[in-house]
Amino acid sequence: MSELLAVAAAALGLPEDLVRRSAEARAAETGSSVDEILTAWGGGEAVAVTPSPAPEPPTSVEVSAEPPTPQPDVAPEIVIETPPAQTAPVAAAPPGTYRPPVLVGAPDKPGLIILGAIGLFLVVLLLGLVGPSVATDEPGARTSEIPYSQAAVDGQKVYASIGCAACHTQMVRPVVADIGLGAVTLNDTNQVLGDRRFGPDLSDVGTRMTSSQLESTVTGDSTAHPPHNLASKDMAALVAYLLESRNSGGQG
Repeated sequence: MSELLAVAAAALGLPEDLVRRSAEARAAETGSSVDEILTAWGGGEAVAVTPSPAPEPPTSVEVSAEPPTPQPDVAPEIVIETPPAQTAPVAAAPPGTYRPPVLVGAPDKPGLIILGAIGLFLVVLLLGLVGPSVATDEPGARTSEIPYSQAAVDGQKVYASIGCAACHTQMVRPVVADIGLGAVTLNDTNQVLGDRRFGPDLSDVGTRMTSSQLESTVTGDSTAHPPHNLASKDMAALVAYLLESRNSGGQG
């Protein structure tokens, strides 16, 4: 047996101990003798297999008659099992009652959109075109031209003849120094502008002094104003001119 074992081990290229145990297991499985198995492995002859009623051993190493083919070294494949995704249970509809879902949105109302656009256009038209053209009670642009009476027109001539314009102006300038004197004088003024302002500006004097105060000032009775002895008619006309000089008192 030792010679058969050596020949079989050399033919298979395996250790003798492994070949011996494999031959014993194969002999127990097929009912043949160990020598027959070793002879077949050593000479390459097939051995008839007769089923044996004996139970199979729990573990056995089966070696085929053909010498094993060397397998290349392959890295083991690593398999990562991914648990199946859990899905929410879907309630099954009763047979014959299933209907596909239908998306229902708000109904379009093009008529309302058109009416809104027309309304917006009318509002813009009224505010931009019709509104500014409607007549109002407002005086409009302010003017410095005062509607003097005939007595005041005569008084303006007296004002110029006695040289009032040499010391007084009738022109409120758009500067800080003239704040509080009245409305700023515009280019259409019909007052006497004056040459220098030694005394107060008189463009709006009618809103600050009464007729008696004006007459007393002109005659030099109440102030240090140079006295002027005027005829009663000329004094009345001059006072009328100064009283009607109200550039900010509702004139315009």
